[in-house]
Amino acid sequence: MTARPRIIFGEHATQRPAIERLIDHARFDVSFGAFADADFAPFDLVVPLRLEEFAAARAANADRRRAVVPDAALVELCDDKLLFNRRLIELGFGDVVPALLPDDTDAYPFVRKARRGDFGAGIRMVRGPGDDAAVPDGFAQAAVAGADEYVLHLLRIDGAVRYSLCYRYDMGEPLAIRGEAGAAIGIHPADPEPAWATCVAVLDATGFEGTCCFNYKLEDGRPRILELNPRFGGSLVGDVNGYVAAHLAAIG
Repeated sequence: MTARPRIIFGEHATQRPAIERLIDHARFDVSFGAFADADFAPFDLVVPLRLEEFAAARAANADRRRAVVPDAALVELCDDKLLFNRRLIELGFGDVVPALLPDDTDAYPFVRKARRGDFGAGIRMVRGPGDDAAVPDGFAQAAVAGADEYVLHLLRIDGAVRYSLCYRYDMGEPLAIRGEAGAAIGIHPADPEPAWATCVAVLDATGFEGTCCFNYKLEDGRPRILELNPRFGGSLVGDVNGYVAAHLAAIG
């Protein structure tokens, strides 16, 4: 590995400028690029920022290890919220999955979710009959009350967690949906302990390798997993130097 490790990140409209601003350029030689056309040979670490970049990043391991990303089947599993919930239940994690409801449910409040989508897209909180509306290719799930939503970033390589970072998002009201339509009123570092064992057990059970972030709430002190994003999450940018250093150490 070179004295100043060479790292290539993928392209992302909001994450790229933040990474460029926060990365320690004296410590890391950083580039950004369209992965489909990239020559990864000169780089020590390849970090995709969007799911479309994963296939090319996997190919970076053809001659030596430069990238650790989840396999395609796991990405598909996590990207389909309904499929992911069902798989968790099959694996014995049903007690941390908010209940899946029939499409015609009147168990208010509940959430209608599109099976795919990022940052709150396609998610609707249904508080009563007047709020309900169809969500294309969607499903119904019990709402988890609580103004606090947590994000736990994890990097798992060779069966071990090599990096973690946790934040608490204060949404201001119990049934808010975090995303473009619902911004947090405060973001705070958080202790992942209440959800740590569960999240790590999920990664172990699925054989997940690479970078991910769990979104969850706590209900009576127990985690309720909302989703697992199998990629570099936006709030990880704030500690990009710590993440990159841990990733390089794990594959070095």
